[in-house]
Amino acid sequence: MMVNVYLKNLRKSWVTGLIGPAVIMGFVGLIGFGYPVMKDIILERLEQMQNPIMTAILGDLGLEGLDFGFEAAMFMYAGGTLNILVLFISLFIPARLLSTEVDKKTIDVMLSFPISRWRYLAEKFAVYLSYNILLPIVMIATMISSSIVAGETISISLVINYSIGIWLQLFALGAISLLCGVIFLDSNKAIAAAGIIIFGQYILDSIGGLLDPSGILQYFSIFHYMRIGSILDANMLPLGEVLIVLSVGIVALVGALTIFHKREFAI
Repeated sequence: MMVNVYLKNLRKSWVTGLIGPAVIMGFVGLIGFGYPVMKDIILERLEQMQNPIMTAILGDLGLEGLDFGFEAAMFMYAGGTLNILVLFISLFIPARLLSTEVDKKTIDVMLSFPISRWRYLAEKFAVYLSYNILLPIVMIATMISSSIVAGETISISLVINYSIGIWLQLFALGAISLLCGVIFLDSNKAIAAAGIIIFGQYILDSIGGLLDPSGILQYFSIFHYMRIGSILDANMLPLGEVLIVLSVGIVALVGALTIFHKREFAI
């Protein structure tokens, strides 16, 4: 039964699940494959985007440590696109995994399944994680193939580590969003609560340095961790930052599954 729940939701969610990877493949691929022709325009745009206004919109992409060229341009476009995708995917999908069933009044059908509640919700969240693993895979393939076509060099290790970091962020932020959905059991309230938390973290990462010169506020944002500069310094994903993000995600996920498993429903 558990496998059936997972497979059923995997089939139902394929359109939504493929939107993010399609955006990465289309937009980042366009920039990468078109780099030889649009090099001057792309580098000019790269220089223009290194300002507080664009940082506030796209988030701090953490391009420090990269030479001003193809690699920096690719991470600027890929990183900016991924930041926006992570923000909206982690906010709108997990928060509605359960609350949508409550809104549609199908929660009684779900509770009648001969499996534990927590396993049912865990399987639905596993679908979210399964589709999101396509994001780093597509990003790795797109950036590496783009560099080959453009005749430019790019650090494969950096691309892989950065992409894995994005998936870990999606896990942690998605677990927070899921927790909000379980607590409020209403799509609007769940999205509003998750939005305050996730958008708040995005803002802290984007303009935290301006609001707090010491930079302490940024450490409260999941978006602040596993950036390019940190990966370059450690020559890998920094384990301390990985543990922080994983811990937040695991605590939020366990909290969501526990609350849902023990909660009373009027059906």
